[in-house]
Amino acid sequence: WGPGAWGPAGEWEERSRETGLPFIVCNRTGREEGIDFRGAESLVIVAGERRLAHRSDQPVVLTLDWDVERRAPRDVTWTTDRL
Repeated sequence: WGPGAWGPAGEWEERSRETGLPFIVCNRTGREEGIDFRGAESLVIVAGERRLAHRSDQPVVLTLDWDVERRAPRDVTWTTDRL
């Protein structure tokens, strides 16, 4: 979801809290013809808490190291590669 009136308002965090599952949001970044994704966030939410968040003015690929047993990121930062 992009930012604005139709963006999420806590639903992602609530679903993570309710289910006990991590919630990973992979949004688009940058600008495209007629659409601006610069304010859209990509997130990792664990137990209802935002652990990682990213916004970008340019298109990027985000990667992270995931701890399967803990169901959480191993680090507090993304690896960011610009396209």
